[in-house]
Amino acid sequence: MTGDESQGRMPSQLAVPSSRRHVVSWWYVSRALLAVVVVGWSWATGVAATLLAQDPGRWLAERFTWWDSWHYVRIAEVGYLPPGLPCCDQAFFPGYPLLMALLAPLLAGSVVAAGLVVSWAASGAAAGLLHRVGELQAPGSGRWAVLYLGVAPLGIFLSAVYTEALFLALSLGAWLLGRRERWWWAALAAAGACAVRVNGVFLVAALVVMRIEQGRRRGSWLPRGGALAVLLAPLTAVAYVVYLSVRTGRLGAWQEAQSTGWVRQIAWPWQGLAAGWHAATSAKAWDVTVARWADLACVIAGIALTAALVWLRRWAEALLMLLNLAVLVCSTMLTSSARYALMWFPGYLLLAELTLHERWRFLRWLVPVVCAPALVVLSVAFADHRWIG
Repeated sequence: MTGDESQGRMPSQLAVPSSRRHVVSWWYVSRALLAVVVVGWSWATGVAATLLAQDPGRWLAERFTWWDSWHYVRIAEVGYLPPGLPCCDQAFFPGYPLLMALLAPLLAGSVVAAGLVVSWAASGAAAGLLHRVGELQAPGSGRWAVLYLGVAPLGIFLSAVYTEALFLALSLGAWLLGRRERWWWAALAAAGACAVRVNGVFLVAALVVMRIEQGRRRGSWLPRGGALAVLLAPLTAVAYVVYLSVRTGRLGAWQEAQSTGWVRQIAWPWQGLAAGWHAATSAKAWDVTVARWADLACVIAGIALTAALVWLRRWAEALLMLLNLAVLVCSTMLTSSARYALMWFPGYLLLAELTLHERWRFLRWLVPVVCAPALVVLSVAFADHRWIG
C-alpha cells in the first residue's frame, strides 16, 4: 500500500482486504453475517411462526426464496408449460433453473437448496471477478468495487433464489476474458449469460465494441476466430426462443409471457419514465412505495452513469448501460429496476476508481454508512415477504 493509500484508509471496521483470495473470504463473511441478521430478526419478530413450528427447514428456505423464486423452482421441478399452467414461467430463461435441476440430486432432491448454492457460489465468483476487473482497469480500485457491491441495498438478491448473482458472475467473467483478449472463453461465458437472462445479448454487443476498441488501439481491425465466436453467444438465447415457438406454435411466445404476466409493453422512453413516476406516487403500502421510488431513482442514476461513461469515452461500458436502460425505460413498467441495477458493474468500477482520488475518498466511508443500513432493512423486509423489487 502506498503512502497516499494509507492516509485514505477507512476505519478498520470498514476495511476491505486487497488480495483476491481475501476479498472473496470477506465477501462470504459479509453474506453470512447478513444471513444471520435476516434469520435472527425473522425468528425474533415471529415471522411465519406457524410454519417455523411445523417445518423449520422450509421456514429457513423461505427467508431467501419468494416472489420470482417460485418460477425458477417450478421450472427446475417440472419444466416449461406443464399441463394446466399455460403462463407465465416461460418469461424466465432456462440457464439458472437448469443448474438447479442438475445440482438438486446432490442435495437430497431439493431444488430450493440447489438454487441457494448456485447463488452463493456465483456471488463469491462475482466478487472475485469484480476485484480482478477493477485491478485491471485501475490498480487499487478492485477492493472498493467489491465493497460497494457488498453494501448494495438490494444485495439480498445475490444470496436468494434469483438469477442476479449467476448473471453478474458470467458477465464479469466474459468482461475480464474479453479485456485479456481470451475471446473463445469470453464467448463461452457470454453464451452462459445469454442463457440466464435476455440482457446477455446486451453484454455481447458491448463485448463487440470492446474488441473494436482493442483493434483500433493496435491498428488491427480484422477480428480473429475467438472474437468472431462472441457473435455466436446469443445463440443460446435464440435457441430458447425457438424452443418456446415450437412448444406454443407462436414465434413471440416469450414476449407474450412478459405482457400477460406483468403487463409489460413496449413504450417510448418518456412514457416509461412517466409510468415509473405514476407508480411511485400512487403506491400505498410502504414496501411498494419504497420499491417504486428506488426503481425510478436507479433509472435516473443509470442515465447519469451512462452519460459519465460516454464523457469518459468508455464506449463498451456505455453501450452496455445504454442497452440495459433502454429495455427498462422503453416499456410501460420500471418494476425491479433497482434489483436489475445490482448487475450494472460499470457503476461499481467507476465509483471505485473515483475513491482513488483524494477529493473523492470520503466515499469510502459515506457509501457504506448510507447503504449498509438500507441493505439490512430491505433484506429483512424480503425475508418477511415484503415487495422490495
